[in-house]
Amino acid sequence: MKGSYHRPTYAEVDLNKLSNNIKISKESSSSDIIAMVKADAYGHGASTISLHAYKFSHVKHFAVATMTEGLELKDIFDSNNIKDINIYILGYITDMYIKEAIESGLILTIFDDEFAKKVSDIAGLIGSKVKVALKIDTGMNRLGFSPDILLVDFLQKYPNINIVHALSHLATSGSNIDFVNEQKKLFEMFIDQNSEHDFTTSFLNSSGIISYENKWSFTRPGIAMYGYESTEKLIGIKPIMSIKSIVVHSKIVKKGESVSYGRTFIADKDMVIGIVPIGYADGYPVSLSNKGFMFIDGVKCPIVGVVCMDMTMIDITGIDDVLVGRSVEIMGDNITANMLAAIAGTISYEILTGISYRIPRVYINERH
Repeated sequence: MKGSYHRPTYAEVDLNKLSNNIKISKESSSSDIIAMVKADAYGHGASTISLHAYKFSHVKHFAVATMTEGLELKDIFDSNNIKDINIYILGYITDMYIKEAIESGLILTIFDDEFAKKVSDIAGLIGSKVKVALKIDTGMNRLGFSPDILLVDFLQKYPNINIVHALSHLATSGSNIDFVNEQKKLFEMFIDQNSEHDFTTSFLNSSGIISYENKWSFTRPGIAMYGYESTEKLIGIKPIMSIKSIVVHSKIVKKGESVSYGRTFIADKDMVIGIVPIGYADGYPVSLSNKGFMFIDGVKCPIVGVVCMDMTMIDITGIDDVLVGRSVEIMGDNITANMLAAIAGTISYEILTGISYRIPRVYINERH
């Protein structure tokens, strides 16, 4: 294990693979990218991921969801004397923090008239003209203006706003092509009818990058940077995180005895059970109970009984040699986040972003 921690369970993040994934994303986009590092870089550690992306993959545009994420990321870049970057906040900001966001230089995303007025008015009060991104709703029906918005009218109403970027978001990038085409038409309509204004654009997400030609200034790879995307067509990207632990205890369970809460598992034979220190408080889903599995030296070890808050039990019957202290692969080459998600009835995004702070991130192939 790398480093010294109070628990033997840790996540290993390979920064060489991150660089590889960014390279492929850029090449497939035929453009620069806005790196999605919200939710602590999808659970991988936004500070280290963003600095590595800047220093070694020449990424200068980053997007987060919240004000807190934006300020934390800005502090990281400032502390490393890095100024030539843009940080976009894609989500909502509470009124009381708009002034701070403007003064910090974060690029706010404007998605309705009410928010636009607040931002413009506050910018005016502090004598500033604020750079913003404009969200256009082409079918996601989440945040955004109608594609028929005319910026000449919009900017007259909100004179302290400077639109530097416009974006929309695909609802079905990996599936319904007809709906994607409708969204593309609407976004192009917005751009065409506002062609006298100068702003960059982005539209394609991770799955969109491989499925469609990029006609815009940037793409916004998110989960592809971390080694996944829903179509599984982005050839060459590799998951950058694995989760490892050890067997901390083993015991014989006799035929007819039960394991864990609720007696959901009854042994049908004498067996050896290994206890691994990871549980649902670490983000390891309860829905893997009696369904998931881990690996010891490539041997598949089924989960037995209910996943506990801090521990999970696996069947290690038949594994030779010393059992306690043996390395356990919880997520990695043999069992990816996609596989865990399929078993748990969720998506890889939830598996990755759900990995708790209790699991330390250990970075390999880190350069300085």
